[in-house]
This record gives sequence, structure tokens and C-alpha cells, in this order.
Amino acid sequence: MVKVKKDKLRPGMVVAEDIVGKNNIVLKSGTVLSERFIALLNNETLFSVNYIPVTDESYNAVLIKLPEELKKDIAITHKKISNRLIEKLQIEEIDEESYKTNTDMIDISEEINIPGNLVVNGDIINCSSIYVAGTLSVFGDIKNSNITAKGNILIHGDIENDNKYFKINSFGTVTVNNIKNATINAESINVRYSIKKSEIIADKNIEGPSAMYIQESKLQAGYNILLGSVKQKTTLIIFSEKQSQLVKKLFEIGKRLRDFDKEIEPLKQSIKVFQILRNRVNELPPEKRAKLISNMRLAQAKLAKRRFLHHQFVTLKVEAEKIKSTREKGPIIIENEVEKGTKVIIDNSSFVVHMKDKGVVFYKKGMIIMGKKDKEWGKI
Repeated sequence: MVKVKKDKLRPGMVVAEDIVGKNNIVLKSGTVLSERFIALLNNETLFSVNYIPVTDESYNAVLIKLPEELKKDIAITHKKISNRLIEKLQIEEIDEESYKTNTDMIDISEEINIPGNLVVNGDIINCSSIYVAGTLSVFGDIKNSNITAKGNILIHGDIENDNKYFKINSFGTVTVNNIKNATINAESINVRYSIKKSEIIADKNIEGPSAMYIQESKLQAGYNILLGSVKQKTTLIIFSEKQSQLVKKLFEIGKRLRDFDKEIEPLKQSIKVFQILRNRVNELPPEKRAKLISNMRLAQAKLAKRRFLHHQFVTLKVEAEKIKSTREKGPIIIENEVEKGTKVIIDNSSFVVHMKDKGVVFYKKGMIIMGKKDKEWGKI
């Protein structure tokens, strides 16, 4: 447990001890701090404490943050490949949207831009930047290369780099045998055997039920992580950036709706007067009539905006709940064993696995650290 000054609190921290406020108001230990709770703690009328006890894990939890160049949607221009590169790489145009090469792509410092799918019947080694507008299929390995594909990336070999400077970026699924010293961002990741010294982010799932060597890596998924075994110095993170943005937006819209309610309240009297008078409004003195009509129009405009915001609020809430429901039956499953010391973070709440033996560990709403995927988890 550590004590953090109130102005240093951030969403996701977990309260370590009960915090008692005025009029016997209690914030229970184990509460995950949201922006609303932080606002309450900073409200001197309820809680007159300066330092808040939070768990060590929640205080130290740091989610993987992608470099900005990986976050942005890279616009791939549909320009023709230069004749010189076509000749050097022996690229053949299969059809209007697909290309292939039967040679290795090695030591290419200039940008390669493929306006469609690409099949490489060899390795990709030491290429500074390859952009593929469709799906990339590699029948060898990828080494020390930066690659972005708008479709899937299917690698029949391995991804292995000298360091994590090299990045693989896919707006589809990346499938590969082994990963070493890689930074990968994709919609989903399928790994067959191992991940070592890598940082991987998947918007949806990371799957590798046969992967038995996950070492010294950080794996972050929006929905689920399924692996065979997890070895030393590894952090498993379930955190959906999309859901986080939705929750933030919901908080903002909720506040605006409450503000509208406050603004509309004093105008309700004008609405009642207008409804009572109806056709006799013109009998009012000019000043009172003008003020009543002005208040009515203002009220109608605010009510219309409130209806629009409420519709937005409901739509976003449904979307956020949809993401949440996809991981209710165990967002993390390790089918064999997880090594002691493995760190697990779910939506900023974190803990460290303190056992290595095979078995099942439950965490909060049915998170499974060790167990078989085909078991019945419905009763958790």
C-alpha cells in the first residue's frame, strides 16, 4: 500500500483501505477510482483527507502506450511501384490488386508501397518501410523491418529483430510462429509457439493456446488473451482503448445532461404558464409576453439538445456494454501454467500471481489465469 496526495490521483487506482468521510460516508477498500470518485475525494465537504491509500500494484500499473506513429491510420497511396524496384525484387503483378515476388526482400532503404495484396516467397530482411494496401503473406521470416498492412499479415516463419525499434502494424490479424524483440500493433494476434522480449497490442484478442514460452514481454488486448504457458517477467494487460474513450465520453455527456437539467429547471415555470394561458398569451403585456415566448423557445431548444445528447448517451452505453460483455467469462486464460511474479492488469486494476503450480486462479468477475478453455465457466 502507498499513500498518494489527492491531486495526484488518477482513474484506475484501487483504494487500499476504507476511507471514512463526513456523515459516515464510506469509500470501501477495493474501489476502483473513476473520475467521479476522484471528484468526490477532492470535494472537501465530503472527505477532509489529504492522502489516499491505494494498492502498490494500482499505483505502479503502467499500460503500454503506443508511439503516435503507430496509432494513426496510415494513408497508403495507391501509386505504382517503380520499374527499378519491380526489376530488383522481381515483383510480378498477379492481377489488378495482387503482387508476388519469388525472391527475398533484403537491404532496401527506400519506401516500398504496394497498392494491393503482396505474397513474398522468401524472407523480408532489413527493409526500412513496407506499406501494403491489402494482405501481406510471407513464406519466410521477417527481420529488422518496418511493415504496415491494411489487411492481415500471415507469416509462415518468425518475426525476429535485433531490438524493438522495428515495428509491425496491421489493421487485420497477424499470424506468426515465434516473435522476438518485436513491437506489434494489430486488430488480433495469433502466435503458434513463443513470444520473447516483445511489446504487443491487439485491439481485440491475443491467441496462442500452444504457445509455451512467453517471456519478458508485455501483451495487451482489448478483449481476451489465451496462451499455453507464461514464463518469467511478463505482464498481461486487458485494456480496451476504445472502451476507455467511450467511458470518458459517457462521463462528459452525463455531465452535460445534468447541466441541461439545471438550465431547464427555471424555464419549466414558463412552460406551465404558456400551457395554462394557451390562446390568451396575446393578452399579456408586451414585455411579459415577449419574455414568456423567449423562455419557451429557449426551453424547446435546450430540450431538443438534451434529447439528442440522451440518444448519444444511450448509444455509447450500449457500445461500451457490448465490449464489456465479450470478456465476462475470463478475459485471460493460460491453459498450462503461469510463473510466479507474472503481473496482470485489467482496466487499470492489477495484481501479481503468487503461485506457479498448475491450477485455476479466479480474479474478480471470472478472470481465469490458469485453466482449460473448454471447461464450463458459466457458474463462476
